[in-house]
Amino acid sequence: MKKFLPYLVLILFFSYLYISNKSETEYIYYMNGNTKMEPLPVQEIKKDKKIFCSDCNMMVKDIRHSAQVVIPGGRTYFFNDVGCMIRWLDRQEYKEKELGIFVFVSECTCYVDAEDAWYVRDGLTPLGYGVEAFGTYMEAQRSDMLLSAEDFGDENFERYSNNEKGVYEFKDIKKFVLRGETLLNPVARKIIFKGVGDEE
Repeated sequence: MKKFLPYLVLILFFSYLYISNKSETEYIYYMNGNTKMEPLPVQEIKKDKKIFCSDCNMMVKDIRHSAQVVIPGGRTYFFNDVGCMIRWLDRQEYKEKELGIFVFVSECTCYVDAEDAWYVRDGLTPLGYGVEAFGTYMEAQRSDMLLSAEDFGDENFERYSNNEKGVYEFKDIKKFVLRGETLLNPVARKIIFKGVGDEE
């Protein structure tokens, strides 16, 4: 019995820790009841719930690159990254016309219809797809770059920053993501940055 006493004490101690640390927080991947088919206020929901991406299963910690899809019947799915949303949509049988598809744009700190947004492919996003949404073409054109002068080197940064930035509509961004032409792909990454950093 004396041999098992330390193990019993450890088991009781860890059981106590587990029970006392058990959170009352609800974990959600989707919410029902959105019959208006509008984007939900994620910041408000996050106050007492933890939201997880319906594609990659990672927690949506920062809403700056998040997205939402509302299906007929009012179920709203949440996404950590626009790339995750596009991959998830590709696996669904719904027609896009019957869905509410929303992306977060920083200029208004709100969700807008994905069809109305403009996109760049060199953003710093949670899953690394690089797809960042903006409310206007000009904001997308002026958006911050993924890499700084330090990352490129001064000469290369000058070459990149003088290039016109690629700005795309939703239909184009979907094609890029589904073909794997994102920052996750080294070849696509080189094309997106137009060979910046290469020897001339």
